[in-house]
Amino acid sequence: MSLTNDLDQVDYFPIRILSEQTGVNSVTLRAWERRYGLLKPYRTEKGHRLYQPQDVDRVKKILYWVHLGVPVGKVKSLLESNQDADLEVQHEDAWQAWQQQFMDAVIDLRQSKWEPMFREASKQYPASVLLMRGVLPVLEQLRNQSSRLVSRLALQSALSDVVISMTALSGGDLLQSDALVINLDNCALMSRLLCWLKASSSEQFFCMDGVRSFADIVTLYDALTPKRLVFVAEDMSQVEAEKWLQQWSSVPCDVCFIGTGLWLASQASNDLDKPWRVFSDLAAYLN
Repeated sequence: MSLTNDLDQVDYFPIRILSEQTGVNSVTLRAWERRYGLLKPYRTEKGHRLYQPQDVDRVKKILYWVHLGVPVGKVKSLLESNQDADLEVQHEDAWQAWQQQFMDAVIDLRQSKWEPMFREASKQYPASVLLMRGVLPVLEQLRNQSSRLVSRLALQSALSDVVISMTALSGGDLLQSDALVINLDNCALMSRLLCWLKASSSEQFFCMDGVRSFADIVTLYDALTPKRLVFVAEDMSQVEAEKWLQQWSSVPCDVCFIGTGLWLASQASNDLDKPWRVFSDLAAYLN
């Protein structure tokens, strides 16, 4: 649609505002418009997209369907048919097919095939959907297959580099971050995925590697005074996690831990008044 001079522009706003109000990045919003016709913004004479309040509701409806697992290419027909959102969604599980194709490329050590798949899906789907429906299930399958150790380690290393490059495009700033993500694992992938996910929303998470002691954490907190601390340690054992939690005391900011060992240690603790939240893995945190 073209926006003519006789239209009232008071209710119109740019794509940046639509992104902030829905949590869907501008790249994905433009892809939904161009490839699938899900959005029809007005255009200024210079070609800038302008949206109305009803577009916010429409994007939220699109998000509802894709979070259920409906392929984005099939969402338009659901919106046009005004199907009741409370009804059970009947659709082929396209994500299973995506997972299998991605997994096959990973097992064959073909980054030239799985990386374009990941980048393309990141344009079509919100990061949270891509992680929950696509990437995390594949990582879990690889983790449960000892014979796939080489494939898993290669994926973890390469995908970490990929999301670092994608996150860098958002221009994150340590001093302006909403949360400091402290990676306690040898592999930083889960921390990087979390920061990449947040970079596509209105929040900004900054990932810090190389922390090896509680004294390091105290130094970081005193220097940066973050609003939130997120510790990621999915490979930490329960015994080691118990030692970490025993050292921890309340600080004037939100604190959470992500990792199976940390979750088990927290469950075994007699301290019911814990000054933190603990999640068993990244998927639990995202839910």
